[in-house]
Amino acid sequence: MNVRLVQVGLGDWGIDWATGIIPQVGGVEIVGYVARSQERAAEARVRLGDDVTPFLFSLEEAVERTAPDGILIFTTTEAHVDLVSRALTLGCHVLVEKPFVPTVDEGRTLVRMAEDGGLVLMVNQNFRFFPAAQRAADLVRGGKLGEVAAVSIAFRRMLSYENEARARWHHELRHPLIADLAIHHFDLMRMVLGREPVSVFCAAPRPSWSEFKDPGTAAAIVAFEGGVTVSWTGSWEARVDTSFSGDWHMQCQHGDVIWACRGDRDVTLDGDRATVVDGHGENRVEALSRDQLFGRAAVLEAFAAAVAGKSRPWFFPDGSDNLKSLALMQAAIQSCETGTVIQVKR
Repeated sequence: MNVRLVQVGLGDWGIDWATGIIPQVGGVEIVGYVARSQERAAEARVRLGDDVTPFLFSLEEAVERTAPDGILIFTTTEAHVDLVSRALTLGCHVLVEKPFVPTVDEGRTLVRMAEDGGLVLMVNQNFRFFPAAQRAADLVRGGKLGEVAAVSIAFRRMLSYENEARARWHHELRHPLIADLAIHHFDLMRMVLGREPVSVFCAAPRPSWSEFKDPGTAAAIVAFEGGVTVSWTGSWEARVDTSFSGDWHMQCQHGDVIWACRGDRDVTLDGDRATVVDGHGENRVEALSRDQLFGRAAVLEAFAAAVAGKSRPWFFPDGSDNLKSLALMQAAIQSCETGTVIQVKR
């Protein structure tokens, strides 16, 4: 029996989900789309092609008419609190795009609502669902290479835009690097290390030639439990690309782990790689699973399984866990705005 879902959000990213990701996942059925207006629905219908799924014009109407098991929320972050709250109040499970919510306090309220209602609340931290990230976590968390000393991560990319409106949206976005992309890196730090952040210092210069309203380039030092230090650099303004995960170098007691994932959105696994350099300087390329769903398709698969009451992977990004990644992101933004070291609140 299929898990019945309603999708809210049919901008560029929502259309990409509807046409490129959701059809990959068996056992799910989109029973309705929610649009803000007839005009928005007409625009989306053209882009959806032969899809005959009905359009509805409020979340409440969609739930009443289609009786879904869950709601997919792919809108801008500013709309998440209201939409997630309403979906949970209506008794629906929720998969919401990252960043989860603007603040940790708002997230805590939604997590409590989900827990009180016995509902699944999952955040789309899709970088967790790539094989290289999972293999790196196995190596480090399993202690196969001994104690972790330090980690360095370098992300560099310059996006090309399909149209001027998309470029303008990205350039006007609040903290387009830290909030929109580095949230994935912060989340992976926690997943791979199996530790929680203690403090962060972040600097984010804005060159005079930058087209971003808020800084598109930044650097941070994150201190984790147990004395592990992560140095991170990121830029949306670089001319030499890395994978979207950034290039990771993890220095451990008995060897180093060098890895990256998500080379080109969720289209291929070409960007996934992991190598161990042992204590003798010998390189060992790690075998990665490439015969299963990955990225957003794997996220949706895991969400549907959780809604159906099946087991969850250990790295399942529920709302409660994601609050800790959100807290690190929030602290990094506060640090770059104040020029001070910020303690990460939990």
